[in-house]
Amino acid sequence: MYPDNATFCLSLTYDVEMCTNFPYWDCVWDHRKGDLDEQSLAYLDKLVGIAGEADAPLQWFLLGSSLEDGRLDKFCRRLPEDHAVGNHTYRHVNVHAKSFEQLQVTYRDAPALAEGFESPLDVIRHEVHQTSDLIEAKGRTRPVGFRTPGGFSEGLAAAPAVQDLLLEEGFGYCSGDYRFPAPRDRKPTWDELLEAQRWSIRNLQPYRYPNGLLEIPMMGISDIWAFRVLDLEREDWIRLLEAGVDVARKEGLVFSLLMHPAVLAARDPHAATLERLLAKTREEGGCVVTNDALADMPAWASREPLASGRI
Repeated sequence: MYPDNATFCLSLTYDVEMCTNFPYWDCVWDHRKGDLDEQSLAYLDKLVGIAGEADAPLQWFLLGSSLEDGRLDKFCRRLPEDHAVGNHTYRHVNVHAKSFEQLQVTYRDAPALAEGFESPLDVIRHEVHQTSDLIEAKGRTRPVGFRTPGGFSEGLAAAPAVQDLLLEEGFGYCSGDYRFPAPRDRKPTWDELLEAQRWSIRNLQPYRYPNGLLEIPMMGISDIWAFRVLDLEREDWIRLLEAGVDVARKEGLVFSLLMHPAVLAARDPHAATLERLLAKTREEGGCVVTNDALADMPAWASREPLASGRI
């Protein structure tokens, strides 16, 4: 099933955006998602360098607003061809929004941005199309993967119009389903964290929505959950990810992990996470692929959509 006779595969995905409460708890970037700082930009080069030494492709999801002002020009044009670039909307909008105000704080504070659009769905379509155009203009192939800003329980199951929009825009898959069932009202125990990690990877394998759109969920604990929600130490975060690799190896699963360069630049400045995951995956007989490559695997392409959305 997996390339090079691997028994499991790891996909390392990065949402390139500024993140609330990083690097400090009083930092607020909600309305400046595309405004990358120099630390985050430098971290992108570090990640690409480490991946290059290991001959491992990475999956990136970019915001159109970052591409528009030229901050990512050098990154896009120097990115190796085996890396994959996906669409993350233009302003990091909520694809489940039912009103213009719900789209993003920028639309609430600057309602003129939505002038001329009849519905929030029209804005989402415009943002998605505009971002794909910009990615293509930077010398990359037109994106086939879409990552929703924010993860949602059951992904786009409650948003069939957005599913259809993505198919109409030429996307081969969406990545919007995220569930990590650890307690949030208190500090989870280590055993609870391990169980949540195992549950997430086992239960969030790729599946199709009823209209045929492939969903590649975000699996296991994300850096946002680890550092902002649970305030874990870096070593505990890495150990949980290594435990996730063990689950994928033992059960022959996909492990597609969500990360943010802006978060890790603050919490893991030497990129130990990437180095250790790459080393462990290769040692355990796995392969490193992008979400784009996962979407092309016959195992997903040959399966029919189910009414439940679950394969």
